[in-house]
Amino acid sequence: MENMHVSVIVPAFNEAEALPELLERIDRTLQECSGAYEIVIIDDGSTDQTPGILHTLSTQYPHMSAIRFRRNYGKAAALSEGFARAQGDFLITIDADLQDAPEEIPRFLDQLEAGADVVSGWKQDRQDDWTRIISSHLFNAGTRLMTGLTLHDMNCGLKGYHSQVVQELRLYGEMHRFIPVIARQRGFSIEELSVRHFPRRHGRSRYGWSRSLSGVFDLITLMMLGRYTHKPLHFFGLIGLSSGLLGTAITVYLGLGWIFGQWIGNRPLFLVGIFLLLSGLQFMFFGLMAELFIFLSGRREDCSIVEVINSPRHSGHHSHDSHDRIDADPPHTPVPHDPASPQTAPSPLSSS
Repeated sequence: MENMHVSVIVPAFNEAEALPELLERIDRTLQECSGAYEIVIIDDGSTDQTPGILHTLSTQYPHMSAIRFRRNYGKAAALSEGFARAQGDFLITIDADLQDAPEEIPRFLDQLEAGADVVSGWKQDRQDDWTRIISSHLFNAGTRLMTGLTLHDMNCGLKGYHSQVVQELRLYGEMHRFIPVIARQRGFSIEELSVRHFPRRHGRSRYGWSRSLSGVFDLITLMMLGRYTHKPLHFFGLIGLSSGLLGTAITVYLGLGWIFGQWIGNRPLFLVGIFLLLSGLQFMFFGLMAELFIFLSGRREDCSIVEVINSPRHSGHHSHDSHDRIDADPPHTPVPHDPASPQTAPSPLSSS
């Protein structure tokens, strides 16, 4: 079978009205591109007419396959399932609400073929209500500040990936919003493309202030896992050292006052200083215990390997080529996903 060139992954939840037009536009766009393609729809537990629509569309589009979840697990689980089943060298994700244009896909493929690992869309002229626009701006500004990744729009649903990138993603909760950050932590290159954005014509938005606020906790988790998984003392030690130094400064100040006759037993600042000293010791203890746990478990750094280079005299029958590229066509390792999701075999894929 011809190697799959591109896989388009569409997470959908109650988007029955939008799916027919979306599939027609995606299929028409991909037919104009060279190479084989597939369209993978992930029905994230829809309660409208989406299941019936998918059965109808599957008879019209031989390149399409669909996976239905028994209930709503969230976009991260849907993307993980799509990533695990996709067979393309390049993967495109697009939301099912028609606010992003499938006609933009060739631009993303051009960037990926030029060498980018991840291409993230940027909705410059957003067609949403003001509350969603403001919450999105705050979310993106906070993420840029904490991660140093200067993308304008972290959460745009239209993105492109090299296949190796998605094999190294571990998505859960709502971590799909931070895929560019996770990819950069793994050492992949990130590019950004401005895309057109359209008003929602069907259904309703499921994003707002609550998701932006919950994103703060997800971002803290991501920073902890990305930077300090293998050096927890650097995280806990920094907090402990700061707390301990401040507590020491307070107690020294009060101690000098006591030497000169000031009574400190009834001063609240004395309790604050003692609390900070004890907190600092506790944080240092937590960091040391975490370091001990990692040492005893023998866990090594989970590294992203781009290439293995062997000396010609040690490479056996590969001596004619000392460069064994592993990122050109890596084995597809399924991405962990919710065990409760159905394990339906993907439909056969055809080429254009």
